[in-house]
Amino acid sequence: MNSGNDGFKGIILVAQSIHQIQMFDSSRQGADDLETLLRKTADGRELCVTEDKREVEKILDRIEIAFGDIPFELIPKMPNLKWLQLWSAGADLLRTYPEFKALPFKMTTTSGIHLQQIAEHVFALILTWNRKMWKAFAAQQERRWARPSMHEMEVLSGKTMLILGYGAIGEKIAAVAQCFGMQAIGVRRSVSTVSVDAKGVTVVPAARLLEYLPQADYIVNILPYTPDTCHFFGGRELAALKSGAVYVNVGRGGTTDEAALAEALRDKRLAAALLDVTETEPLSEDSPLWDFDNLLLTPHYAGFHPEYNRLAMEIAIENLGHYVRGEPLRNLVDKDAGY
Repeated sequence: MNSGNDGFKGIILVAQSIHQIQMFDSSRQGADDLETLLRKTADGRELCVTEDKREVEKILDRIEIAFGDIPFELIPKMPNLKWLQLWSAGADLLRTYPEFKALPFKMTTTSGIHLQQIAEHVFALILTWNRKMWKAFAAQQERRWARPSMHEMEVLSGKTMLILGYGAIGEKIAAVAQCFGMQAIGVRRSVSTVSVDAKGVTVVPAARLLEYLPQADYIVNILPYTPDTCHFFGGRELAALKSGAVYVNVGRGGTTDEAALAEALRDKRLAAALLDVTETEPLSEDSPLWDFDNLLLTPHYAGFHPEYNRLAMEIAIENLGHYVRGEPLRNLVDKDAGY
């Protein structure tokens, strides 16, 4: 990437409100806020911080770089856009605007800032189910002292967790699982043979998923949604699971065949489904998923972090430095692959 872009230095459009986000601890003498650091890194480019579509429309032909949730429908009207830094870990934008694949701008994500919170959310869901906390919380609202029976309890030690999409987040989840005394299996599309990594996790190719699914007590899906992963986990995969298995999805709802999932829950072939994502969001009021007593649902916030914007902006500024120096960008999206 040419940092000069044939001499053109346009506007950096920052849609995210950053004025109140501090890059450093404010007690540190001489620490820059994010906007100051952005300006220092921008190599003379003008910075425009706005979320007003009308203001963006005034500068369409001058926008070279864009950060965050800009009015995406205006992108085809930005002839000089070279790079879009998304504020998400995935590139779901390409599902809504598939025509962006043919446009020449680069696209990057904030992948890497979600590890801790998503790992914690996975185990929050699992422990809430295993320890029947959801029943206790419901009883509390009714002022009832309702203890579950001993045989309803589950423990994690000695169990096996299979992770679909064994990347950075999957590695973090596997590390936590091992702290609970669990065995971990990671499934990757990018490998062709079975191996054991440095952390003791068995890494298997996606092509051999059906062979390893019967070993899993817990299946954690963190797959991105792409044409290749649409309904990746369906009736065939659910049928391969052992009785009493628990399915967790904190990736993308469209990677699961929800009709097959509902059937497995209804027949109790699956002990539980613990979902942070659904194929259609918000989940419609008439969805059968609401009715299952063996399903726990959180409304797609596993990736939330109290300092999310600061963490995302740190990646954006790091990438801006790479861009200005003509270096490869971090978290570059393969727009054809969709991630």
